[in-house]
Amino acid sequence: MTDLPDNHDLTARAFDEVAEAIGLGMPFRLLVSPDGRSRRFLHVGASCEALNGVPVAEALQDARKLYDLMPPEHRRAFAAAEAAALGCQAPFRIEVQMRRPDGETRWFRIASHPRRLADGSTVWDGLQTDITETRRLAEEVADQRRRLQMAVEATGLGLWEWDPRAAQVIWSERNKALFGLPADAHVDINRYMALIHPDDVAKVQEVYRAAEGGGDFRVEHRTNRPDGEARWILTHGRVLKEEDGAQVVVGTSVDITERKQAEDRRSLLLGELAHRAKNGLTVMMSIVGQTARASETVADFEAVLMARLEAMARSQDLVTETRGAPVSLGAVMRQVLTPFGLARFEIAPALDGVTVAGQMAASLGLLLHEMATNAVKYGALSGRRGRVRITEAAAPAGRVVVHWCETGGPPVTPRVRAGFGSRVLQVSLAPHGGKVTAAYRPAGFEARVEFPTAG
Repeated sequence: MTDLPDNHDLTARAFDEVAEAIGLGMPFRLLVSPDGRSRRFLHVGASCEALNGVPVAEALQDARKLYDLMPPEHRRAFAAAEAAALGCQAPFRIEVQMRRPDGETRWFRIASHPRRLADGSTVWDGLQTDITETRRLAEEVADQRRRLQMAVEATGLGLWEWDPRAAQVIWSERNKALFGLPADAHVDINRYMALIHPDDVAKVQEVYRAAEGGGDFRVEHRTNRPDGEARWILTHGRVLKEEDGAQVVVGTSVDITERKQAEDRRSLLLGELAHRAKNGLTVMMSIVGQTARASETVADFEAVLMARLEAMARSQDLVTETRGAPVSLGAVMRQVLTPFGLARFEIAPALDGVTVAGQMAASLGLLLHEMATNAVKYGALSGRRGRVRITEAAAPAGRVVVHWCETGGPPVTPRVRAGFGSRVLQVSLAPHGGKVTAAYRPAGFEARVEFPTAG
């Protein structure tokens, strides 16, 4: 193996001295034979023992004193990097672990450049730098970032970052999942805009432009996911402005679909409550008006009005007990007709299988009370032998027809029943799609009540 000539690179010597003086690391020069089988250090810096635990003299005597400090896998990686650099006569840089003789493991960055000599041997000028603390700090930061990301994503938040200058977009796996993308999907600003519902793109852009000079922004928008599922996303972002004027945008995303659906349901519910309240007031006004016109004294007015309101209340109690779910028509009938003596009513068992919606149940309760009251005053229930039969009749699809038939009472004439089924009854059922058809037959009053079924 040929030593370096006396006039070898003075620049390399100068670098060695500077590197040692300012603590950059340990400079070295390594001579490798043409066949690569033999190698020895021509120079190692005075910091060799401090860095590697190997005295300078030992390293100069046997290069393996340093090479053998690398674990096998790191030594193989080092050899591959060295071979690649030699092949193209280019420098290489690699980070490896080395286990010192005292057992301590440390990380080093080794940078080296090959120089071919006339006899075919190679001189490697290089620098060994201890990066253990840097690696440890980087690992701690990376670990803290992973923990932070896991904690944030556990709350359902997706993290994202956009560097407009570098045209780079970084999304966490959770953020990709929110938009229906796989974890390995590539995302850029164009793809992000394509994942926003077309009707919301302009809104998102406008919100960003308002904060473009530096500031926070917040926007809710729908997604245009690849799977076609419609979701709502709430995005919080912050535009960070650096000293050179460049901007970086960071933020979070969270799925608010359930919240938006709850808001929609609440709006529908409020609208339905307003509608029902209006209908209820209309019915109440009709009840009060008709009762007043038919009453001769205040006492009569009070008695009839309270009876009618109580009938509606009993029906509403049944609806409340079922928490607004459809109720059995048979149960409504028994609830309302009990004060009139259920023994005088024949209610077909089939009516227990018919269900009606809550508001329809309350209206039917009022209707049944009116018909039973009139039956007591003028019809079948005004005598001891009279009865009322209530059955189900044939009806169109989605509707129910109930037949009310009175027997055993005094003869009926239309004049006696004039006014029955007028405005109160019509108003009570009409808003819910129901109607009443009365028939004043001599043998007894009959009525056909038709309304929509609840299912």
